[in-house]
Amino acid sequence: MATSETEVTGTDPYGNEMYKALYEEIMFDVGKLASIERSVLVLKPDVPMFIISVKMKAQQAAKTIGDIASTRAERKTVYISIVDETYAPGTLTALWKRYGRERVKQEDRLNIEVAGVEESAEVDVIPVESTEQPIREVIGALWRVMPEGIRNREVISGDNVITAVATEEIMRPEMLKEAQELHDRMVGEAEHV
Repeated sequence: MATSETEVTGTDPYGNEMYKALYEEIMFDVGKLASIERSVLVLKPDVPMFIISVKMKAQQAAKTIGDIASTRAERKTVYISIVDETYAPGTLTALWKRYGRERVKQEDRLNIEVAGVEESAEVDVIPVESTEQPIREVIGALWRVMPEGIRNREVISGDNVITAVATEEIMRPEMLKEAQELHDRMVGEAEHV
């Protein structure tokens, strides 16, 4: 199931392995495991403190419809067959914005028709973005991984690294410092790849 590397450290070796399996299962279920390159979980239930740091895979650059789909024009309609599924929602949004919902017909997730367009070249140049890594969704998934009752939470995020620290006690400076050090280490790893 896991397509990313997950490292777990903590005070309970059996608990570490169980938590790793739970973490990977939740991230898989919410569709985020495939976009994560590496995760580090620091589990200290005796404190209690939990830190999860996630390094995301490199985000795909914006492309045009011609880059991610095959298109053909026939009788003033352009037919679009999307090849790269991560761009499917962005393609539909871009077409609605350009032509309006009434002219855009979605046959299924990957096949779209645009009425009133003479040449596919007109559609090929429209920019689209991947919706692979919404940061808010990843943070939401991290909160689902945290044990219930852990209410005091902080997030540190950068371009491709997100670190969450949580405790049910007062968030002490040393907890934030440990989370920041792990975050900085993950950012450093990302920069040296």
